[in-house]
Amino acid sequence: MQPLSKQSLIFPVLSNASQPAAKNARSDVRFVAKKALLRLFEPLVEFVLDSGLSTLEMHSIFREAAVRTVAARQLELSPRVNISGIAASTGIPRVEISRILKLNAESRRNVVDRLQQSTNRILAVWHQDPKFANPAGKPADLKMYGRGATFDLLVRGHGRGIPTRAMLDELMRTGAAEVLPSRLVRAKAMVAVDCGITAQGIRSFGERATELLSTMLQNMKNPDNPKFVASISGSSIPFAVIPLFRKELANKGADFLADMHDSLVREVVDGTTKKAPQSKRVSVTIFYHESQGKRKRVSARKRRNFRRGG
Repeated sequence: MQPLSKQSLIFPVLSNASQPAAKNARSDVRFVAKKALLRLFEPLVEFVLDSGLSTLEMHSIFREAAVRTVAARQLELSPRVNISGIAASTGIPRVEISRILKLNAESRRNVVDRLQQSTNRILAVWHQDPKFANPAGKPADLKMYGRGATFDLLVRGHGRGIPTRAMLDELMRTGAAEVLPSRLVRAKAMVAVDCGITAQGIRSFGERATELLSTMLQNMKNPDNPKFVASISGSSIPFAVIPLFRKELANKGADFLADMHDSLVREVVDGTTKKAPQSKRVSVTIFYHESQGKRKRVSARKRRNFRRGG
């Protein structure tokens, strides 16, 4: 039996198609869109996981975005939202659509809590359940195994089937927990996120990515009247040249953005900025990208063994 390829796993319906149909699939909008989304989702999933979110949360957020996007489109043409029309466009059941449209901040937070990563679920219980707290109300340092409140008890009760040692390894990998010399497990953070992720970085990512994707989508939908996006690229650039190129780009890019900033705020009347009756927000962004090489394999540290009887 031949092993399944990545493409056959993602698009199993196309695997039994005839040769002419396979050629026609290359021009099929839905087929090409699926391949484009797969490439788009790979860095997006990396962002999701590094930010401490789960794929279930990502799925829930995507469904909410789909409902609200279609609802906004309907309101551009009609004074009311048509739930059946949203269901027809998105494939989401009408009951769920109604629930999404009624979501407030508190109910949205409760949904997210149920869908969060298993690691963050463990940390949340560790910080909130008095059973796993010290006399000061802080997360207690827990024995790995044994009687009473242990890390093993915490994971078995709230880890959703993840083995205790695997949960510990993941919490240690993200820096959310550590094993003390006394062999106790200590919580170091309230959430397990990549050490390089910050709230400011996330906000910047959201703003820039939204602007870029919105512009490219408008260009795709209106090719006769595109918003301006240009790109240049080169291949086989020697590693020794790249630092110099980055420096040159940074200098020229800063000068260019300064000139554009002056152009955007140039219209001044009587010392105040002139504001047109109908205006739009305009932004200019310089984007530099390097293809990622293969990640270096990091040698794993030797795992410390824990005995259940200890």
